[in-house]
Amino acid sequence: MPSSVSRVLVSLALAGALATAVSACATETDASPAESSSAPAPTATESATPTPTSTAAPITVGKPVTIDCNTLVTPDAIYAYNPNFGLSESYTPAAGTEAATIVEAKGLACQWVNQTSGEVVQVAVANLPSDKLTALKNNYVMNSNSVPTYGVEGYFKVVDTLGQAEAFSGPYWISATSDAFYEPGDAQPIVEAALAGIGG
Repeated sequence: MPSSVSRVLVSLALAGALATAVSACATETDASPAESSSAPAPTATESATPTPTSTAAPITVGKPVTIDCNTLVTPDAIYAYNPNFGLSESYTPAAGTEAATIVEAKGLACQWVNQTSGEVVQVAVANLPSDKLTALKNNYVMNSNSVPTYGVEGYFKVVDTLGQAEAFSGPYWISATSDAFYEPGDAQPIVEAALAGIGG
């Protein structure tokens, strides 16, 4: 075979091998975006964050409240309010509520359940520094209604079907919530009992 023909055949063979290699690289490059896009996207549960229902700002400081529920609102006070209410031993405040904020600040939260109707009364108390109390009071001035009959700085509002009473005495913030509170006077016996329980 003439040498010129041999050189042509070798050149063609090399060109074919080079084209195959380039094609393989292009296939690998094209495949890589598909591989990276196949990673699972974050689910709604992973990215979701709870929405608080409380109007109070988060509080992470406070002095521990060392009394128990029967001291905060005595059994006699609950009986006088309504003898059908009994203390719940398994109560945990719902996330985002005033009671949950109070527990986070080393406070106490309690619940009583009406054994007949299923209505609940929830009372929570925190011992807070003055700047936190001032911020809370300013918030309730803007977002609630003042109640002078509580004997201390007090506020009341109804959200959906829940009446929410707030009272401030010395370093203490008391929050009382119930579906049996339709107006400020409905909450007054409970607020007064809690104020007595903390010595307010």
